[in-house]
Amino acid sequence: MMEIKYPFFKKDRILKISMLENLRDFPREVLDIFCKDMSDGIVNGFTLTVDKNIITISKGIIKYCGVLYVMAEPISIPYTETEKDVMIKLCFYDDMQSEDYKTTFIDINLYDDMTLLPNQIELGRFRLKKGAYLRSQYQDLDDFVTEYNTINIVHVKYAGQQQPTLNKMIVQYFAKEMLCCQLQDAIDFSFCTLCLNSQRIERTVIQHYIAHKTQLTLQSMSNAEIHKQLVNILEQTKSKNKTVHKKRNTTSRIIMD
Repeated sequence: MMEIKYPFFKKDRILKISMLENLRDFPREVLDIFCKDMSDGIVNGFTLTVDKNIITISKGIIKYCGVLYVMAEPISIPYTETEKDVMIKLCFYDDMQSEDYKTTFIDINLYDDMTLLPNQIELGRFRLKKGAYLRSQYQDLDDFVTEYNTINIVHVKYAGQQQPTLNKMIVQYFAKEMLCCQLQDAIDFSFCTLCLNSQRIERTVIQHYIAHKTQLTLQSMSNAEIHKQLVNILEQTKSKNKTVHKKRNTTSRIIMD
């Protein structure tokens, strides 16, 4: 028989080590259960926002080498003008153990090296022109990969079932723009509503949808390839929508003599 204990902290009761251990372990165990089958990557949070010359990374949860880490406070880093690509990297360093704690050291900073080492995770990238301002807001789906002055989060890996997936914001932008069209394919409507109503869309689902729309063989794609295909699907849908709308507005005239 298994025991599930919840400690009571009451006046005049002796505070026991086992009670504190229970309090310590419970939230960690809950997180581990919920994220057991998830791949490495961002589980939640780590959202990038820009204010003047500061990039702020929101608090969040990330999985690295199968272990969950919680960043309980936002971190702000300064940025400067650059004419070349730079990457925002989260770096994990060796643990340090004492009699009371095991401490994991992490660092978030800008790097001009666009390759990732085993202890690094990408949070975003950008290229900033001299005299320009950086932005983290997007006008449409294609704007996520604007070359200059925009934080690109397409390459960032988010935790998914068995394999990482994309930031949900990307598929949500796709879904919102698609739903503005007169969709003829029921698969489009189903996929778009799924994108808007789910916390994350698994990579396999996205790739199956792309294979259906492009009539191509199902294949593994990078984040950048997935984004490019979604942009193409959206553009083709908008183009067809304009053609149908134009035909419906074309009036016929009958001349009677």
